[in-house]
Amino acid sequence: MIILFGSNIYDLFFHMANFPDKDQAVHLGEHEERPGGKGANQAVAAAKAGSKVRFFGALGNDDHGHKMRDNLQEEGIDVSGVEMLEDEHSGLATIFVDENDGTHRVVVSQGANRYAKQDTIPDDLLTPDTILLLQRELCVEEIAKLLTRAKDRGGRAVMNLAPAKEIPESMLHQLDYIILNEYEAESLANAIGADSADKWAFAKYLYDTYELATIITLGQDGSICYCAEGEFEVGTLSINAIDTIGAGDAFSGYFCAAIDQDKSVKDALRIAAVASCLACTKVGAMTALPSQEEVAKLLPQIKINQRNINAAA
Repeated sequence: MIILFGSNIYDLFFHMANFPDKDQAVHLGEHEERPGGKGANQAVAAAKAGSKVRFFGALGNDDHGHKMRDNLQEEGIDVSGVEMLEDEHSGLATIFVDENDGTHRVVVSQGANRYAKQDTIPDDLLTPDTILLLQRELCVEEIAKLLTRAKDRGGRAVMNLAPAKEIPESMLHQLDYIILNEYEAESLANAIGADSADKWAFAKYLYDTYELATIITLGQDGSICYCAEGEFEVGTLSINAIDTIGAGDAFSGYFCAAIDQDKSVKDALRIAAVASCLACTKVGAMTALPSQEEVAKLLPQIKINQRNINAAA
C-alpha cells in the first residue's frame, strides 16, 4: 500500500503561443479546469499503476475542494484521511502552457494545503509493508515529523523533491529514494554544499553519504539512477510533447507503485519512464496520466543501460 501525504490543487490551464509582457493583457477564447496538485497527481498515477493508495491532506470545504476529493475517490483512492477545512480556500494554480513546445509557467496559491497535518495518519499505516510517498508542496516541518514516525516504525519513504525547495539535511538520512529533476538536483546540491554539475557524481554522493537511492530525471535525455542494485541510465520514448506539466508526477507515482509491487528498481525505472513520456502527449497533469495497459504496451521500447557490471541486474 502507498500512503501519500500531499497537496491538492485545482488547475486552471491557459494555452498560448506568446506570454504577455509587463502591463499587457492577452485575451484567449477558452481555458481548461482540472484537478491537480503534485500529491494528488502522484496518488492517481500510483492507483492507475495498480497499487492501493490512501491519501492524506487538506482541502477547503468549497466547490473546488469537493470536486478534488470526489475525483480522487473515483480513481479508487481512499480519501477518508482528507480534512475538509471550513473558512479556507482550496489550493489553486494558474498554468500557462507554451503552445510551441509544451513547457509551462505556473503560479500556485497553496490555500488549505498550508494546514495539512501529518498526525492525521495513524501509526499502524506506517509499516514495512507500506511506502510513504512525499513531495515538497506541504509544510516541511510536518513532512519531517512524518518521516521520523515512518522510519521509527520501519516504513519505506520516497520523496519527489518538487518543487525545488530546501529540506533539512537530516531528512536525507530518513529517505529510501529521492527523485529529482535537474533544477531540483541543483537546488539540493546548493543547500548541502555539494556540486550537481556532474549528475552521476552527485547521485553517487547522495548514495554514499546518506545511503539514499537517487534518481535524477533529465527531460528528453531520460534519467539516471544510483542505488544498491546498480547504476542505471534510462532512455525515453520518441514523442511529440504537447504538455510537460505532469511528467514528473507520472514518473514518481508509477515508480513508487512498481516498488510497492516488489518489482526491481531497474523494472520500476523502465515503467516510470514510459509513464512520464506518455503524460507529455496529452494536455493537463492528472488527466494526462496513462493507464497501466498503455504503459505495458510500450515497455519494450525503453532502453536501459547498467553502468557497473558488478551490480545485480
